[in-house]
Amino acid sequence: MNNKYKLSIIAAGLLTAGCSLDVRVDDETSDEQTTIQGDKVFPTGLMVASPFADEADSSQTTSTAKRGGGTIPHYIWATKRIGRVLDGTTPLRDEFNVDSFYRTGGRAECFGPQVTFQGHPDATSSDMEDGTLPGGDLGIWLVENEFGQACVVAQTNSLLRGVQARSRMALMTLASLVSVANSEGETLPEDGEHLDLTVAMDNQGIMDVSFNDASISKNAGVWTYTVDLDYRVDGQDYAIWLQMTHEPTTDFDVYQGNLQYLVEGNETVSRIQFPGGNCQQSERTLAGSLSYDRDGDSMSMQARAATLCGHSVANTFDADGIVDPSNKYASSSNADGWSENFSIFGAEFDVSTIEGDYAYAWQAGVNDSNSRILLVGINDPDLANGEGHFGYGEQIENTDGWIEGFICNWAAPGASHGLISATQRQAFEYDESSRVYMGTDHRANIEYAPTSSCEYDGLTNFVFDIDASGTLGDIIAEDASLSFTSDLWSPTDTTHTLPQGLQARGINVPTIPYGWPAP
Repeated sequence: MNNKYKLSIIAAGLLTAGCSLDVRVDDETSDEQTTIQGDKVFPTGLMVASPFADEADSSQTTSTAKRGGGTIPHYIWATKRIGRVLDGTTPLRDEFNVDSFYRTGGRAECFGPQVTFQGHPDATSSDMEDGTLPGGDLGIWLVENEFGQACVVAQTNSLLRGVQARSRMALMTLASLVSVANSEGETLPEDGEHLDLTVAMDNQGIMDVSFNDASISKNAGVWTYTVDLDYRVDGQDYAIWLQMTHEPTTDFDVYQGNLQYLVEGNETVSRIQFPGGNCQQSERTLAGSLSYDRDGDSMSMQARAATLCGHSVANTFDADGIVDPSNKYASSSNADGWSENFSIFGAEFDVSTIEGDYAYAWQAGVNDSNSRILLVGINDPDLANGEGHFGYGEQIENTDGWIEGFICNWAAPGASHGLISATQRQAFEYDESSRVYMGTDHRANIEYAPTSSCEYDGLTNFVFDIDASGTLGDIIAEDASLSFTSDLWSPTDTTHTLPQGLQARGINVPTIPYGWPAP
């Protein structure tokens, strides 16, 4: 096994006998795990993270995963921090940041910038010919971001920014129940028992937070962790609820489970906002779920999230306990359904290398005609290179994770959401000297005109901001007399569907717990 990215210093097993808790960890200096005894009560090594996100970690030994500049993957960095809360090395109050529950994903500047245009050929009236395309609707528009990072890499990091923060804080908070029980001299529950830690958690001294419920229970070998807290902002309490069911086995690295959370916010209150224009209320609730299945070094997971309209929401989770995309907002008939920003992150990867397949599907508005999908495949155990594709799929409640095609004119005059059989493709390769993933022009097929045909014939007066500089005509290519031809990627084998063509390139939709909405 390649040990460059081997997980280390994460809590691996827990004993539940007596009043103390014995926490074992991976051995940093050996390929073998230390001997694990007793019951395993918490999903060590679990975290949602972009495979490209790094964190500084100069204190680690030479056996620890590193990239250039003394960094390690965020996944490994975060699981170690969760492990330190789990084993009591770090108290929760030193790590707890309630703002993490309010972090949401975004977009890289190179992905869907605002683009001005004049003389649009699909305009049906003169007052529609000139304008600006809104941010987020154009896909991979520039090859790289302002730091030289390949745009597909930068966008993956931006999309996952929110779920990374929320999952880390949720897992830390739930892990602290175990360490607090140990510090209080409490015995973890036997089968059929329930341990109430509400008072002990309230005594942890976390500012502006009060706990209504904090407990661990065990039933038929399945552990349930629950936290219900209030976060006080400007004299008003906002509820944050977390619950995780965890089913271990006799091996510390073989387990499955599901984490759920609900976070109340308000669109008019700074720092607790969940934006979007469909919900007519200022009160919003962010709902999330993280389903996971680990077998040794093989991890599969899916993380769902959506903004629901109002507080005290109902019908949020389906029968499997994951956020339900069919629970759609309608002002008169389902006023607390999801109204904004439904996302599904799926990943199937090796926890020791982070190599694997990653997919992120999202739908900004409840009534949008399609979901947007980013698929990323990493070719090398050292995370040195890979390829990403962006395009459009079925609505989020019907997606199977595959890109079904591309839409060139999503929001321009004469907008047409008919799919063409193409994607935006970008290859990337890690550059040790600059410590970024390079994605130069010859590695990409991303260019198109924002028209219904994806092209422009050069016969009218159409000009658009190709370089997203904010100024029309500042580069030679921005000339109405010049035609513009799309170079989007399509399968070279014309008998292949788009998913078949992607598979032929080694791009796969990960197999995830409970599956995609459309099997």
